[in-house]
Amino acid sequence: MIGKRRLLVATAGLLIADGASAQPKYPSESVKLVVPRAPGGGSDILARLLQPALEQKLGVPVIVDNRPDAAAVMGATIVTKAKPDGYTLLLTDNSFYQNPAILDSLPYDTLKGFSAITMLAQAPVLLIVHPSVPAKTLAELIALAKKTDLTFASGGVGSSTHLMGVMVNLKAGINITHVPFKSSGQALIALLGGHVSMQYGGLASAPPYIKDGKVLPIAITGEKRDPVVPDVPTFRESGLEGADVSSVWGLHAPPGTPIEIRRALRDAVAEVMRGPEVTKQLVERGYQTIASTPEEHQKQTDALVNQWIEVGKKVNLKE
Repeated sequence: MIGKRRLLVATAGLLIADGASAQPKYPSESVKLVVPRAPGGGSDILARLLQPALEQKLGVPVIVDNRPDAAAVMGATIVTKAKPDGYTLLLTDNSFYQNPAILDSLPYDTLKGFSAITMLAQAPVLLIVHPSVPAKTLAELIALAKKTDLTFASGGVGSSTHLMGVMVNLKAGINITHVPFKSSGQALIALLGGHVSMQYGGLASAPPYIKDGKVLPIAITGEKRDPVVPDVPTFRESGLEGADVSSVWGLHAPPGTPIEIRRALRDAVAEVMRGPEVTKQLVERGYQTIASTPEEHQKQTDALVNQWIEVGKKVNLKE
């Protein structure tokens, strides 16, 4: 009898082992990276910069799926409704964390509708103007804005480039009109064409146009100058305190995605971002690596959402 029991237990153990080995190892199929911005902006550039090395690390294709709209809501909605299996991810920017303070309603709960993976990177925001604007410094630009109607382009409502414009208006006592686009790339195209006076954008795409004299840099966020554009003063140096809004990019999965999958993804991304070639490209485009853990990123998400809700109670962030 004991022998039969041992045989049954052994057989059951083999069946369990066979069942476990039959489970596909993650990842076993392509991973879709939803980017709620148009091609050419900071989010898209970061996604495509990471894509080749991440494919090599994971051993499966990584598909960048651009789903642009002005407030970057469409892409987030797709991800929050996806299966929590690690194959549909959201690479988003400040808008994700700031939308609860800006939009009257969202088709998802920012804090409960996603599983945090990592805060990928951050970067300063650069103010550039069209050469036709008769101002070469921030002081001259502020003085001009007090007597002339000017416009600023951004990568969309709720983006860091939008909210930086809001904060500059507030701190400088001016009212430069906001013109939102679906990405900072589209905003830059509008500036190059002279359709707007200035743009708040990132360092990912502006330097070549600065070098060619097609746009003029005025000031950059941060406590110190950025090595990518060392001749550009900070807003603080230029006499404007308290207006800094950095760009951030986070990676999220659908709600309920297992922590083991999220940790594996975070570790893969962190290793890729530490690689010498990717590091070089990140630095050249102004990205500063963060690569926080899923637990850290959840705390970062909570803090950013609540911070902007409090700011929204004091400043109009909706236009």
